[in-house]
Amino acid sequence: IIDWVNEAFARIMPAREDFATGAVAYTGSQATHPALAGKAVEIHPFFDRDDIAEAQRIVEIIAQTQRDYPTDTIAILVRNRSHLNEIVPVIKNAGFRFHAVDIDLLRHKPAVHDLLILTRALINLADDIAWFSVLRAPWCGLLLADITMLASIRQKDSESGGITRKMTLWESIIDEQYWEGISIDAAARLRKLREILQPCINFRQRQPLRLTVEAAWQALGGPACIDGATQEEDPAASGLKDAEIYLDFLESQEEAGEVRDLAIFEKRLSNLYASPDFDAVDTLQIMTIHKAKGLEFDTVIVPGLGRKPRGSSKQLLRWMEQPHSESLDNENILMADLLLAPIQETGAPNDPIYTWMEGLDQNKQQLEADRLLCVAATRAKKFLHLMGHVDVAEDSDGSKPIIKEPVAGSLLNRMWPFVQPVYSQKVKNDDLLRESSSENQNNLASGEITNNTGSYYHRLRSDWLLPPAPDSVSWEKRFNNQQIQEEIEFSWAGELARHAGNVVHRWLQQIAEDRMQGWNSARIRAMRDQLKQNLLASGMSGDDKEFTLAVERVMSALNNAISDPRGQWILGPQQFAQNELKITGVVNSLPMNVVIDRTFCDPDGNRWIIDYKTSSHEGSNREAFLDREQTRYQYQLQCYAKLLQQMDPRPVRLGLYFPLIGGWREW
Repeated sequence: IIDWVNEAFARIMPAREDFATGAVAYTGSQATHPALAGKAVEIHPFFDRDDIAEAQRIVEIIAQTQRDYPTDTIAILVRNRSHLNEIVPVIKNAGFRFHAVDIDLLRHKPAVHDLLILTRALINLADDIAWFSVLRAPWCGLLLADITMLASIRQKDSESGGITRKMTLWESIIDEQYWEGISIDAAARLRKLREILQPCINFRQRQPLRLTVEAAWQALGGPACIDGATQEEDPAASGLKDAEIYLDFLESQEEAGEVRDLAIFEKRLSNLYASPDFDAVDTLQIMTIHKAKGLEFDTVIVPGLGRKPRGSSKQLLRWMEQPHSESLDNENILMADLLLAPIQETGAPNDPIYTWMEGLDQNKQQLEADRLLCVAATRAKKFLHLMGHVDVAEDSDGSKPIIKEPVAGSLLNRMWPFVQPVYSQKVKNDDLLRESSSENQNNLASGEITNNTGSYYHRLRSDWLLPPAPDSVSWEKRFNNQQIQEEIEFSWAGELARHAGNVVHRWLQQIAEDRMQGWNSARIRAMRDQLKQNLLASGMSGDDKEFTLAVERVMSALNNAISDPRGQWILGPQQFAQNELKITGVVNSLPMNVVIDRTFCDPDGNRWIIDYKTSSHEGSNREAFLDREQTRYQYQLQCYAKLLQQMDPRPVRLGLYFPLIGGWREW
């Protein structure tokens, strides 16, 4: 391979570098490994562009390589993704699984195509193209003769004068008087289609469009049309993944149950790629040459060398910097001239500067193509297969074929001086050309080469029914889904105390997350309006007096917490601290969902679990009140401890903190 690359690219690439055009001279390489047996570089000539024949040859190479070298890696490298339109379906039909990322366009997938036309039909009842596609889709499956008859009946009625406007296909579907002449099978299929789509159309814009499209597609049997029996890979799973990608995209684009601009929607859809086969091994990969930079493979196949690249449109304004060898600035740095050239006016003569710059850009693109070809050739470690086509014409008397040069701009055009003998040798045998052409035509006629749709989809029978849903799961409640607390915390309190307690919990969490930094009484006093809004948002109602009392209650609790030494210890910096920690687990055979207000570890290695209680106490015997509260919530905190000890084996200490009265209990 190295010998061939040295010989070829010494002739293809420029002899010296040029900063203005970006030309890079080729430097030869030396092989460090001994030569392998076999032909390292093989040119596969094709004539008059036969993409199917190229795809077939690729399959043959893959099969031969995997037989001879089962563990070797194979890569198919293409200049543009469009070169894979025929290659990928043929490889899939042959049963080969491959790894490819951002290669298969999503909208080319059969399931996605049908979802798109179903979306268009449900959005716009007058979209005849979409509705004809719906009728032809495999989950409806009308024959062309029945579709033609339905359309012609609709047209005849329109011309008779009985109907003053052109009917939509949907109107023809819902009224059986327009079904004259269609087959019994088609009538059964139309009734089923009407039964499923009628509710979807009646309830348009009353629910998300994604739900409508997804429900209709599933009820019509869309998932059942994906045939999983033709490949080792499960196409049904792959098709469902592609459908899920489309439906997620539809959900992200819809507004109020509509797609505002279908053209923009479909343009954005064209930029999405289908889900790759993540289960495929890496021994066969498909990618663009650009993505192959820095990679190596045992065998590299480069098809489509004879294809012309996409043409570039004329730019409104061209500009470039041209280095000036005689112009230096004050710091002796080489300066550059800036050249500008606008596009010529229609009918006016070409601007010479614009024409010159256009030619220079073409040279740059050609040099970049040369480097791209070098990248492709140097990815191979053992075997390199190059494929490209040229057109063939006949001489004046039609007795001898004449090979035309490859189209300008193609990669094969750059290689032509040293690959032409291979093409000339093959074209000498005219029977071989006719034989190859005849074989390809026979393959097409016999259906050996099928498109992607044929491998994945099949038409549903008219009597097909949606499979019944699985039986409901039988479940018996084995325990009481009781709250962890023996009593609801605010069961005894009024609305004011309950909502104030919720707001206090929220702000204690924020203070703890801030580690007390920036919190003081002045800041809390300035939060009066904000606290009132918090109470409103939590659902509190009442007059101004009640809101004033609630705000004062919250402010008092927060002030006490930041000024009380115990509160400062709880809310200040601690090790492994977490706030509002949600835990789900099982305690004493009961499932529990809990939220721990505050937990952290102290320097002695104890894990503290602290619960905030916004209870208030007026009158004497404050300690007796705190003792009763400890007894009341002891079971709750013990459950917290058992759950947390399943995650953290440290010794657990429990605490109740009462910010309104500065109370504290621990055990």
